[in-house]
Order: sequence, then C-alpha cells, then structure tokens
Amino acid sequence: MIGMLFLAAIVVWVMQTLLALWQFRRFNRRVKALRRFGRVAIGKSKGRFLAGAIVLLCIDEDCRIIKGELLEGVTVFAKCRPFTTLNELNLLSIHKSICEERGLTRQQVRAALNARQDYLSYQELQQEKRHVSVTPAGR
Repeated sequence: MIGMLFLAAIVVWVMQTLLALWQFRRFNRRVKALRRFGRVAIGKSKGRFLAGAIVLLCIDEDCRIIKGELLEGVTVFAKCRPFTTLNELNLLSIHKSICEERGLTRQQVRAALNARQDYLSYQELQQEKRHVSVTPAGR
C-alpha cells in the first residue's frame, strides 16, 4: 500500500514538472514574439491564495508601452492573453493610482509596478556597466 502511494506521488511529481516545463516554453515563445516589437519589461506578482499574475510590457525607445500581454491563473494551463489596459502610457510614469483607475486587479497592479521597478533596476545596472567600462583601469 505504501509503495503504491509512493509510486503515485512520483508520477504526480513528474507530471507536474513536465507541465511546468511546457508552460515555461510557451511563455518564452511569447516573450520572443514581443521582443520583435521592442524591449520587454516583465513583472510578476505571486499569489498565495489568489492567482498570480505575470505582465509582459513591450516598450519603444521612449519607454512608451506599445503592446502588453498578461499571464494569469492558478494552473499550468494559463495562457498569455492580450493586455492593452496600459498601452500608450510611459512605463516609467506608471504608479498604483493610474493602474487602479484603469481597473486593474490587485495582482495586475503589483505585476505592472514590478515590471516598472525591474526595468529601472536594469537601466541602473546598464549605466553602472557603461561607467565602469569608460573609467580607465587602475584609477
């Protein structure tokens, strides 16, 4: 009896791993497709009791959101779907009240703000790298 339970647990674990990999590959394809239009800022909001949310925001050279997608759900069968609520806004000017005015859920707001913060952190890191490469060695 215990052997059957152990075997069932292993089968369920393997299935969960395979389905998670399948979802990850689908997600990566969506990111690659959006990158054809411009840079992509990705924000996430984990849910404990609510469904989590991942926001993909494609931005142009002026940081204006030109296209967005949302991955929201509790299972590995959740798919990216169009997310146009923030289109035409500047990524850097997004804040909680704008998101709430546009009717975003709490998880979507957190994901959008996370995308903004991650993009700012990335830009800061790029500036530091440029500064280090310009500074002469040994000084």
